[in-house]
Amino acid sequence: MNARFGSSRFYLRQLCALALLICASALFAGSARAGNPPGYAYCGTYGSYVLLYRSNDNLEELGKLRCDEKVEVLTRYFDYVQVRAADGRVGWVNWSELSNAPGELPSKNLGMTDTTNQRQGATVPVLNNAAIVKMRTQRLGADVIVAKIQSSPCEFDTSPAALQKLKQAGVADKVILAMVMAPSASAPPPAPKAPEFVDVKVPGGTSIDLELAYPASSDDATEGRPILMTVAHDVVIDGAVVFRAGAEAHARVASFKEPGMLNRPPGHLSWTMDYVTAANGDHVSADFFSKEAADNPMSAVMGSPGPSWDFKKGKPVVVAAKTRFQVVLNKKGAVVRVSQADVQARAAADAADASDAQPGVNSKP
Repeated sequence: MNARFGSSRFYLRQLCALALLICASALFAGSARAGNPPGYAYCGTYGSYVLLYRSNDNLEELGKLRCDEKVEVLTRYFDYVQVRAADGRVGWVNWSELSNAPGELPSKNLGMTDTTNQRQGATVPVLNNAAIVKMRTQRLGADVIVAKIQSSPCEFDTSPAALQKLKQAGVADKVILAMVMAPSASAPPPAPKAPEFVDVKVPGGTSIDLELAYPASSDDATEGRPILMTVAHDVVIDGAVVFRAGAEAHARVASFKEPGMLNRPPGHLSWTMDYVTAANGDHVSADFFSKEAADNPMSAVMGSPGPSWDFKKGKPVVVAAKTRFQVVLNKKGAVVRVSQADVQARAAADAADASDAQPGVNSKP
């Protein structure tokens, strides 16, 4: 009887130990599973399911996951992720078909790296006068202290009284100089630097007055020969000088015919415009101005081939120096890059001219 009772107690102890072992295993598995990040099946715009594979080698189909179905991310091997579905199926899915949240685009971390829990970097303490004196008492060299100043945010008191206290504390002159030159951490950021150059759009049809640089005679004319002109006065667009007075402009002889027998027909000479030199040195195409073309609503340009003259033998046509011609930019216009300093200088000059033009301003009683 006692032997039978002892055997029963032995089996009962074995059964209890086995039950405890099963509970511990289940608890361990549950805690391990709780630590795995979640993922969600991503079907894309046109998909209706995500394929689940038995392995990442032969890609044998295990089943399908519904769109936005939640899974447990177990591990990753190159482009494939091992997941466990809610029904216990364990398989592999391409990383591009898993997302961190329903409806989100896939991400390569798949929730395995929680960027929101990353430790924020420690802020660098602001250096002040007391910190410099402390480093001096710790016998740090002047070069080390200067390097620390240059690599740290600073908020120094550089008043004459504070500088005198630093000197009395034995702070080296080079350290004090570095403190004076260091930018303040609380100072507002510097204003953005104004651009050195600005692009000025010169519209098509802009008028420019030119002057002939020298007398031009039909006796010296040949087709293609250049005709030198200069800009008569500044051309200003949006406060910027885009064509300066005296800048070169080139026309050329478009056609030239000698007079016939007994001047029948008479000789003929015509010019055409090539370009005007802009303030930045660019050659900008232009045409001689034509009032007829400008008044014609059907005309696409306001220019003309250029002036023309008839002449006879022994009576050449001569165009005097300083003769003025008006040209216009062609339809597409131009973009001229000018310096910001020139724009500011022009604005100051215009302001001075306007002040002088007002009655009673700068006038002596």
